[in-house]
Amino acid sequence: MIKKTNRLFFALWPSQQVRRAIVDASLPLSSQLEGRVIRPQNLHITLHFIGQVTEDVKQCIHTAAQSVAVDSFNIKLDRFGYFKRAKILWIGPRQLPDELVRLHQDLGKALSPCGYKSEIRKFNPHVSLMRKCARPKAIQHELIIPWSADEFVLVESIQIESGVEYRVIEHYPLLQSG
Repeated sequence: MIKKTNRLFFALWPSQQVRRAIVDASLPLSSQLEGRVIRPQNLHITLHFIGQVTEDVKQCIHTAAQSVAVDSFNIKLDRFGYFKRAKILWIGPRQLPDELVRLHQDLGKALSPCGYKSEIRKFNPHVSLMRKCARPKAIQHELIIPWSADEFVLVESIQIESGVEYRVIEHYPLLQSG
């Protein structure tokens, strides 16, 4: 018997206000480029991509995520970037809050007993805006989008006719500092 699997990842999920600000800030760039624009409801910062998992592993990672205790924090999305090999236009922070780095590290460690192995490459938090696009000629655009992160989420990636849909299936509150 084949066990049902889910394609999962942990992420920071923006509020509607932050989501709108990201879309508005990226419109001048994305309107100049050909490529696949990420649907606004799918915008997020990936913390850890888990991949296909069985229900048992899903329960393990859920329990592991509940053990993570990191203070809430603020992020400033203040730069655009481009991943040449993947052909992805993105927006992200110039400065990483210590709490974001700690959340990434602590969550990765907590997931280890569930069979998860963190990526070796440096954590580069970003919100993907477009896929399969050519490098923009210039990404000179002043912006600051403030984002208050008070939780992280477990998201399921579901294949639909028009592409992919991300559904938040669990919320994990961060500690309220102060």
